[in-house]
Amino acid sequence: MAEGPVADLAIDFVAFCYHRDQREWPRLYDEMCYVASKRLYRGLGYDELKDAGVDLTFSGMTKMSTIAREVMRQLGTQRRELAASY
Repeated sequence: MAEGPVADLAIDFVAFCYHRDQREWPRLYDEMCYVASKRLYRGLGYDELKDAGVDLTFSGMTKMSTIAREVMRQLGTQRRELAASY
C-alpha cells in the first residue's frame, strides 16, 4: 500500500465508512459514495476526496478496493485481539 498523506487519508476515509455500517466490499463502496455525496467525512465531497487521492470513479476502483480490503483486514485483526484480551 502507498505511504504518505494520500494513503493516510484514504485509509482513514475507508475506516470511517466501514465503522458507519460494517459493510464488506463491494457494499462498502456504496457507503463510501454515500459519505462522499453527503460530505460526512471531514466535510469532503467527491472532488476534494479525489484531489486527496481517494478516487471513487470506475478507474479508481481497483486501488480503492485494495485499500478497503486491507483496512477491513486490519480492523478485523484488531477486533479479534481486543476480544482475546478479555
